[in-house]
Amino acid sequence: MLDNQYFKKYLDDRQVDLSKHIEVEKLCTLDINPKEFEHFAEIHRQEATVKWYHPRPFLNAETNEQAINANWIGYNEHNTTESNWGLDEIHNNTLKGMVGGKNFKLLGIDPKKSLLRLLEYMPGHCLPLHCDGFEGFKRLYGEGNATRFFVAISDWDWGHALQVHDNMIANWKAGDTYIVPEGVFHASANFGISPKYTLTITGVRNN
Repeated sequence: MLDNQYFKKYLDDRQVDLSKHIEVEKLCTLDINPKEFEHFAEIHRQEATVKWYHPRPFLNAETNEQAINANWIGYNEHNTTESNWGLDEIHNNTLKGMVGGKNFKLLGIDPKKSLLRLLEYMPGHCLPLHCDGFEGFKRLYGEGNATRFFVAISDWDWGHALQVHDNMIANWKAGDTYIVPEGVFHASANFGISPKYTLTITGVRNN
């Protein structure tokens, strides 16, 4: 029997109510070349950060509690493994160049104070329900009033899914960009037949 009482209590204590609608709409479509990002992943595969969803000492207590609750109900290294690039300064700067100044201007953020992560999820893997703590961005740039953007790198395909609160997002095209509101719970999965590539961009908006 699935023992999800602790995760349910965690959500209830924070008044997370799935029956209350939170509006999440497509912000814009960035002009990107998906093949360029996929090629970057292939040639830098040995340098990727490969991790699975579990508590880590450099994450805050809130983020780790979410991971503990997820692990307790069955999420582990066999279904949450992610390859990502961008925590390395050289990779981060390369990804910024691939996005381009025009796209950063469209988002309204300064590329010099932004953190990019190219994420790859193979079929059968996911990022469980969580809300972002922006730990990586805060370590680099301080607290700030950060915004997290979800950018589709690959076109939507079989089994590619993003849920942001009560919004199920699908049918995206490469470059489609959404804001994941701070403090809003979301999850992402690939239960399909091809890799799912996305880019997260975190920065402080000018407006």
